[in-house]
Amino acid sequence: MKIGTWLMPRYTDRSVFEKDFALVDMNAMEVYCPACKAIVRLGRKSAHTGKIGGWCVKCSRPVAA
Repeated sequence: MKIGTWLMPRYTDRSVFEKDFALVDMNAMEVYCPACKAIVRLGRKSAHTGKIGGWCVKCSRPVAA
């Protein structure tokens, strides 16, 4: 498994992140969080850019592939 990267711009709230990444991806891949090395499931997809992302619960920050 590869190490993910922080998603920029930094989202300060999970609800804002979920609003921007509104589509749920059922075939989500998993990466390690760049800070705490926890496994983060990239289960969200942006409708505008096509990027995938997930939320690290421990760090409270979004992670991308």
